[in-house]
Amino acid sequence: MAKPTTIRIPEDLLNEINEFVQESKLDRSAYLREVLRKGFSIDKQDRLLLKYVQKELSQMEVCEELKWDPWKFLAQLKARNLYLNVEFEDWLDAAELPS
Repeated sequence: MAKPTTIRIPEDLLNEINEFVQESKLDRSAYLREVLRKGFSIDKQDRLLLKYVQKELSQMEVCEELKWDPWKFLAQLKARNLYLNVEFEDWLDAAELPS
């Protein structure tokens, strides 16, 4: 169930939003909920990928939290111009694993 909340929006932004929803014949509350949901999702991805880059989370932890498969994870790293946290020692450790 949705719960009401109050936020303060700059008047110029609110005017722009009102114009857009009127032109598009959208419900303002529904539109703002969708924009907030999308913005939060992007922010969450950014925060988790930053934790990955800072070596606070593993690739698998990020994938689990965002419900991504490893291929989407790699695509998102590439899209954001980020790199895998793989060091030479990781390759050596992997080479020692039984095949």
